[in-house]
Amino acid sequence: MKGREVYIGIGFHRGVEAVKMERAIRRFLEELGIELSEVKGLCTVDFRRTEELQEVSAKFSIPLLCFSRDEINSVDVQSRSAASSVFDIKGVAEPCAILGAMRNKGGFEFIKRESFDKKITLAVVF
Repeated sequence: MKGREVYIGIGFHRGVEAVKMERAIRRFLEELGIELSEVKGLCTVDFRRTEELQEVSAKFSIPLLCFSRDEINSVDVQSRSAASSVFDIKGVAEPCAILGAMRNKGGFEFIKRESFDKKITLAVVF
């Protein structure tokens, strides 16, 4: 199933190191049988555009796509995250991945969401 356009949403706690984000992304992709080259966007909320995340984006050569609270809250999500009560948004990983796919390819087919070490949440959409 080569040639997919995949978007990864990432939510994470403050202070998470780039190497931990990188490891979580690699493991998530490996578990799903997705090649790094298929990932067309690393998506998050605009206030999480950290130096660490920018480092991961640059290392993987994947564009970093950031979205506002209003954009995120306009998305229907399967499940609410802890971010909903803390930041007044529906979530980060899942809605941001959806927004990345909608903006760049006009739709999506599949969502998978998973947490790593309770500090990083990843979602992928095809």
